[in-house]
Amino acid sequence: MQMNRDILERYFQGNCSEQEQMLVEEYLQQEATPMLDNMLQQTYIQANKPKSRIHKLWYGVAAAVATGIILLAGIYKYEPARPMAQQIDTIFNNTGNVQIYNLPDGSQVWLNAHSMLGYANDYNKNGRNLWLQGVALFKVVTNPKQPFNVHTRHLTTTVLGTTFQISTDNRADGGIQVSLIEGKVAVTGNSGYSKILQPGEMLTSKEDTPPVTAHFDSNELLDWKNNKIIFNKTTLADVLTRLQQREGLKIVLQDKQLANKKISGEFSARMPVKDILHSLAYVHNLSCTRVNDSTYLVAGKK
Repeated sequence: MQMNRDILERYFQGNCSEQEQMLVEEYLQQEATPMLDNMLQQTYIQANKPKSRIHKLWYGVAAAVATGIILLAGIYKYEPARPMAQQIDTIFNNTGNVQIYNLPDGSQVWLNAHSMLGYANDYNKNGRNLWLQGVALFKVVTNPKQPFNVHTRHLTTTVLGTTFQISTDNRADGGIQVSLIEGKVAVTGNSGYSKILQPGEMLTSKEDTPPVTAHFDSNELLDWKNNKIIFNKTTLADVLTRLQQREGLKIVLQDKQLANKKISGEFSARMPVKDILHSLAYVHNLSCTRVNDSTYLVAGKK
């Protein structure tokens, strides 16, 4: 499906018609979106022109730019120790859609639904420091003089220029995952360990536990960015945790013996969570009970 650039620009500005919005949303469901990629590349080039004015642009994957983004000034709740004088601004994506943010240095962040990103007000002047809770994909502009650091509970990920993803809420055991797509990153834990990742490697770390490194399935890793929900032999406990994070609700697995049950499947990100849960329940002989608008109980059928 081809896409007209003018329509795409109007969509991201929140000025398109209902028919145009439907066309763009259908286009964004495709795996390949060359027109969108070109727009992002042009934004990147513009942001790095000398003396050019840098615009901070939000792109909603399934909604207009003007909706659902809250910029909060304050202290990020999971930030590590920092100088008391340093101010932190927090971006909270409280929508059900992916949002793309261009940082002042031209680096890009894809921020998943119900995720938060904090950044220092001296960003790109005295280092590039960010604090993440949730899931985000980072594409970092190279600048050896300004190291790029992402802080998450007990981990710090340091890069100079690369593409990587960090997830703090995807595992039932609370583990943090750092996945390197291209380039190189150094991951340091509060306990003192340090690990250099190569492209295709994912480091999973739980507090006070030695980290584990393994290769990852890129389709499953980046499903949220592509408006999909993909499970590839994922444990049921992690499946429910990921759905819980995406939808901003609570899903309780009552039968802990089912926690390691392997689940595979692919769903549209537009599919309501109740329908996904009922589909999983039907295929895997589970029961799913809705307690209220924000809570579900999952168990094995008797």
